[in-house]
Amino acid sequence: MVLLVDETRDRIGDLTNGNERDEESGARRLPVVWLFLAGAAVVTIWFYRGFIFHPEQLIFGSDMLLEGVPLRQFLVDEVQAGRGIPLWTPHVYGGMPYVALLPGPVFYPTTVLYYLMPLYRAIGWTFVLHTFLGAAFAYFMARSFRLRPWAAAVCGASFMLTGYITSHLFGGQDGRMFAMTLMPLAFGLLERGLRGGEVGWFCGFALVVGAQIFTPHTQIMYFSSLTFALYLLFHLVVRARAQDGGPARFLRPAGLTAAAFLAGAAVGAIQLLPTLELLPHVTRQALETGYQFAASFALPPQELTAFFLPDLIGSLPGTYWGSNGIKLHTEYLGAVPLALALFAIAASFGSGLARDDRRVVGFLGGASLLAILFALGAATPVHRIAHAVVPMIGSFRAPAMMMCAVATFVPLLAAFGWEAALRMRDSGEGVRVSWVWLAFMGAPLLLLGLAAALNPRGLQSWVLLSWYPEGWPRQPGAELQAMLRTTGLVLVTGFVAAWGSALAVARGKASELIVIGLLVFTVLDLARVGGRYLLTDMAEAHLGVDSVIQTLQAEAGPGQRVWAIQLEPDNYRPNRFMQYGLSSATGSQKFVLDPYARLVDAVRLDDALYRMGGALIPLLDTRYLVTRTRQPEGALELRAEAGGRLLYRMSDTLPHAFFPATVEAVTDPAEAVERTRTNLSPRAVAVVETSGAAPAAGAGSARIVSYAPDEVELEVTTETPGLLFVSEIHHPGWRALVDGSPVEILRTNGAFRGVEMPVGTHELRFEYRSRGYGIGRLLTLVALIGLLAGGLVAMSRARSRPRAEAD
Repeated sequence: MVLLVDETRDRIGDLTNGNERDEESGARRLPVVWLFLAGAAVVTIWFYRGFIFHPEQLIFGSDMLLEGVPLRQFLVDEVQAGRGIPLWTPHVYGGMPYVALLPGPVFYPTTVLYYLMPLYRAIGWTFVLHTFLGAAFAYFMARSFRLRPWAAAVCGASFMLTGYITSHLFGGQDGRMFAMTLMPLAFGLLERGLRGGEVGWFCGFALVVGAQIFTPHTQIMYFSSLTFALYLLFHLVVRARAQDGGPARFLRPAGLTAAAFLAGAAVGAIQLLPTLELLPHVTRQALETGYQFAASFALPPQELTAFFLPDLIGSLPGTYWGSNGIKLHTEYLGAVPLALALFAIAASFGSGLARDDRRVVGFLGGASLLAILFALGAATPVHRIAHAVVPMIGSFRAPAMMMCAVATFVPLLAAFGWEAALRMRDSGEGVRVSWVWLAFMGAPLLLLGLAAALNPRGLQSWVLLSWYPEGWPRQPGAELQAMLRTTGLVLVTGFVAAWGSALAVARGKASELIVIGLLVFTVLDLARVGGRYLLTDMAEAHLGVDSVIQTLQAEAGPGQRVWAIQLEPDNYRPNRFMQYGLSSATGSQKFVLDPYARLVDAVRLDDALYRMGGALIPLLDTRYLVTRTRQPEGALELRAEAGGRLLYRMSDTLPHAFFPATVEAVTDPAEAVERTRTNLSPRAVAVVETSGAAPAAGAGSARIVSYAPDEVELEVTTETPGLLFVSEIHHPGWRALVDGSPVEILRTNGAFRGVEMPVGTHELRFEYRSRGYGIGRLLTLVALIGLLAGGLVAMSRARSRPRAEAD
């Protein structure tokens, strides 16, 4: 709908202002926006046909199946059970905050699909929807820069299946894909706001920034925000300076943009504040600090060729032979989009575009180059300078993710390339491009494309000898040669078609509708590469319940945990148990709560548990062991077997809550951890961290009455008043109530909870509350209402302004 309103409004506005682009096109053109949206829908359905028309299929994503599906299934189960969005999950590392961990798009709009259909189908449909939205948003972005509809169609077709976005299907990295899909929409709204100064566009920009936070891929959101801030700087230095209006021409756009960023952060507060609240209480791995960490997973310089020859070094497992540690994606930009982008730059040097458009093209080209240099990490000074100067850069690894800016800017440059051809045709002054710049930029790509088409094996050998050291362990496979030859032919053909069509139109020798052929070529080209990363499979094969899981669901009681030995290949990943409502003593998350991390070393939790199982496993109420190695009978009872995995029940365990025989007090957390590790009789002795006297040792029993993620209730019968140990992870967000009255929670045995219980039978209730979530929820609600109201008022005023001017 926004595109249709945008199309109508732009035509009216541009005709009123005498803009020759739409004056020429408004009366006699077909409604290109309708044709483009219909075409984008058809392309999307065709691309995802293996998923859409087969309800039993899921879209395969390695990270999604290993971590994403369990995290999302837990959310869906809790909401459908009527408990709302959970703030705590008991299913990994003994228990952790949930929303604060950025588990997935909890608050993102398309997450509503999770509650309307099977989860694996809903996740797949969110990918489908965002591919279509990517086309629509890119079209909107180009129209925001006042490009004609067919030029905007070039932008949309170039973006919707571009390699760096589409290839993230293979990992199932939906948050990253969603955040990148929103970039053209945000950029278009920002451009409209800066150009016209209307508050409504900045309100829309703020909403999109908030949606990026909800994705919740904070790194892409942060990198995209840096590119938008850079564009604001360009606007102030280059465009605003040439305008009249005194200091207001600088202060107003800068102030409105800053306010929009703050409002966007307020929209995302329900996600941001719990995470910020959690950070002081978590530990990251020791290797995740310093510049070496920040520069890891950079774009290797050799793989700049992936922009136009994705099969030179390969990308998928089995074909990739480059230097990247993990390569499951491609940076392919497409032959026609690259050719038209270079044509735009050459036209800007040759005056084939209007002055302001030349400036914008200069920004897009320069910003793309800067983003590429940043993506190369330590290979260039750009990332080092940013690491030293820009806040928070050191918190993120993978500078290659700055490719999100390149994936957004190159399609827009391609649209400017087609716009340049139309402008040169309309001016009647002939072709005005810098042939020198066109040859300088395009010749290396064409030469490599010709080499790939004519002698792919020779090109691979030359690259291996020239770009990699002698004895490089990975070698180019023979299967890549046919793919490389095809890619070379596509590259050369695409460049010839794009440049030939643009020059023919510029000289008036061909109709502008020749662009339809380029759009078809672009879609087929990008789908040819991107389709490699779209895999479907039977959902049952990945999500089915085997006899081990069935046994655990039938036998495991509230609070009882499973330990799957990760030292053994092909065992269950710890997060897998969350998918079925089962708790694990280990997990797979970026953060670990400090007390638990100190207790088990944090670096390799599974190794630590394996080494110190005698002390820690009983405290964690770990009742079940899953292993692929047959264990001797005795303390372990074999309960089930499936796929080579053996489920054992441990007989020598402790209750989930019990009264230790003696209690000792320490003030140093490190001492508490050490004594807990060496204590092989945790029922005999408990270690409490307190600055006062040690609590008394009590006697009695306790049983779990109800067990939910955010609330745990126990019935405690105390014969002798004293400390009750509870096998739940300590965190300041938890509070304890005995018969409704608050009592202190003492950190016991390094990472767990202890409560002093009075004599008699009592209700002990634990409740998890997040102050950040409560404040964030209020801020989000206020920001959403304010931005929506502000946007509606601004739209109403904007609609009345042309009528007043006409009257």
